[in-house]
Amino acid sequence: MSGARGARAEKTADTESSPLSTWLAARFERERRGVWILLVLILCYMAWANPRFYGRGNIAAVLNDAAILGIGAAGMTILIIAGAFDLSVTAIMGLAPLVALLYFGDLPGPVMVLVSIAAGALCGLVNGLIVTRGRVVPFVATLGTLFAFTSIAYIISDGTSVYLSNMFVMDLAGGRLFDVIPYSFVIMVAVFLVCHLFLRRLHIGRWIRAAGSNLRAAHVSGVDLRRIYLLMFVFSGALTGLAGILLTGYLASAIATQATNYNLNAIAAVVVGGTSLAGGRGTLLGTAAAALLFAVVNNALIMLGVSSYYQYLGTGIILILALVLGLIGFGGRIPVRAL
Repeated sequence: MSGARGARAEKTADTESSPLSTWLAARFERERRGVWILLVLILCYMAWANPRFYGRGNIAAVLNDAAILGIGAAGMTILIIAGAFDLSVTAIMGLAPLVALLYFGDLPGPVMVLVSIAAGALCGLVNGLIVTRGRVVPFVATLGTLFAFTSIAYIISDGTSVYLSNMFVMDLAGGRLFDVIPYSFVIMVAVFLVCHLFLRRLHIGRWIRAAGSNLRAAHVSGVDLRRIYLLMFVFSGALTGLAGILLTGYLASAIATQATNYNLNAIAAVVVGGTSLAGGRGTLLGTAAAALLFAVVNNALIMLGVSSYYQYLGTGIILILALVLGLIGFGGRIPVRAL
């Protein structure tokens, strides 16, 4: 008896003495393991194939690309966890900064940034009202607003580029901390911290996961689903407006089509990062890692001199590998729930 009690006590002590291993295991679980594996492999390969990849300017470019994708993907992560998604973010990325430049271009830079965020939030509000009040499924609703917002962006800009002259916005998008880390990447980190607060520290996070896990059960439990979805669409739109003005500052111009396929890239980053399209569960850390993987892959293909005709092929293969590695883990088999 004493030996059994001693074995149990030893096992309990071992379990309680490894909080770090538990924390690491939770953040590198199977669904997102493929992202980390490929990211490390590509970074190691680039150190051998083209050491210029690790130059300060190039690292800053990679982090900036990851930030612009990651900021929008953070809002998309919360939407998908709640059981919805937004196809109109591509149009919002073009429309929101155009509104800021065309109608508020003479105002100080911080005001222009806030206007772009507000314009994105307004577009998100339109999406949310169509979904919650019009009872239209998110796919159809946001597909329709994708065309509508793009058309509005073309109309107000006459289909031409609008050039940016505000130094604050350009410095915000192109400036660097310690001459390496772009301010946009710092902003992305702040955005992910806010999203983490939403999901893990506030009651609304539990309501979001409940809505994504079982819509009917959440409704019976008294969760105000209309308010949840409306708020999430507004929040996602605001983050997309922020990403749009950062992209505009980086390019020093805005055009309606400046973020082609941004919606697909954002959804892909969310899914590759380990968030379930079925809703109910997801990971912001995985989304951030996937956004960084996207940026690293695109930059690496360019630095290796791969033709633009093959870059999409290479990116697609890498992303499929990330998903496959995440599914099979190290055990060599695909779980039944993934089929």
